[in-house]
Amino acid sequence: MINPELMELLEKNDVLDILVGSVAYQLQKIKNVEKTNEGRDWYQELPPIVKDKFDNYKTDYENLSRILTLNPEQIHDEMNKGYYYWRLIRSACTTYRNDLIEYDRQLIEEFNLQETEAISDNYVLNECIDVLDKHVIEK
Repeated sequence: MINPELMELLEKNDVLDILVGSVAYQLQKIKNVEKTNEGRDWYQELPPIVKDKFDNYKTDYENLSRILTLNPEQIHDEMNKGYYYWRLIRSACTTYRNDLIEYDRQLIEEFNLQETEAISDNYVLNECIDVLDKHVIEK
């Protein structure tokens, strides 16, 4: 049984939006590898075992993205089957937050902007990551 606090994340629209957005962002990053010469070269140089893992992650994120578009009861059923997809969500949320922090830094540097509330200082995203960090562990 998945920890109830994780399942509660799926019941709040703003949280579900963040989870969907984070997964979409991670999937976009994975798919962008094949869109540039540098990415394709990097991919081709991967050892076969790593290439297989990368391909599996792409497939898994596509499945997770599909799951998050189902009706709420189906999402709960799928996500309650195990921690694997929760670990993928945790990875996606963490990557999303880390990249947003980097974008904040770049914007301030590039445009010499006065510091304001950071794009990366997203309360919902940070709360999701806190919950995921506490409960998404491999057993």
